[in-house]
Amino acid sequence: MGACVAAYSAVCGIGGGLFMTPILHYVRKLPLKNAVATSLALVSASATSATVAELLHEDGRLTSDRFSLVAALVVGSLLGAQAGFIVAKRIDATFLKLIFSVILLISGVRLLFPAEQVAVIAGEMTVSHLEIAFASVVGFAAGFLAPLLGIGGGLVAVPALFLGVPSLGYLGARACGMAMGACASSRSLWLYAREGVVDKQRAIALACGALIGASIGVQFVHFEGAVVIAKKLMGVTLWLVAVRFVMDVVRSRAKR
Repeated sequence: MGACVAAYSAVCGIGGGLFMTPILHYVRKLPLKNAVATSLALVSASATSATVAELLHEDGRLTSDRFSLVAALVVGSLLGAQAGFIVAKRIDATFLKLIFSVILLISGVRLLFPAEQVAVIAGEMTVSHLEIAFASVVGFAAGFLAPLLGIGGGLVAVPALFLGVPSLGYLGARACGMAMGACASSRSLWLYAREGVVDKQRAIALACGALIGASIGVQFVHFEGAVVIAKKLMGVTLWLVAVRFVMDVVRSRAKR
């Protein structure tokens, strides 16, 4: 399971907790908090493996000129996560889920049915101060929404970077999002491990599978024509999450 989820997630540019948490909770019957904590082992291993594979790949999009973007994403996500944890205790996320569903649906349409094809050449690119500032905002939003909505940072960062920084292209946006996710998920895993809620045996098994699966996913996405498939998969994933959020809203209102 770890290898399959990580391979799919590495192609899209997300961590994989979106899929693994429900599997552990509903199929393996782990309590939700333990399922979230244990799935972070897969997310951390998957994102880290994908980032290393991207750095080592001859056509990798994590070039040195993009490190400033990644740094801005990481710093923004860590600050956003702290703010999100505070706000999560005080507000009802139902309305936020409904708004976010609309954003995800629109982003999914843009990925599945792009208005135009932008040619992006691998290699060095010039990153402006405005793009770095934008990446900081994207990172903060990703970190802020993660504890509020229970989503991974890549689900926010990848479509936002793809649409907001066109010069990155999908592969570049995906690579930067994964690098951000590696830092954020590893930190979250460490915090949960300190509380003793991680199922260590399952976590190790998932992480081992994820290390292999994510590397395979990175190799696949660099094949000629694979980027089109990757964008379609990400678009479908955004739609699935949007539908899940709408269902959460409906259930929440039905209980009232």
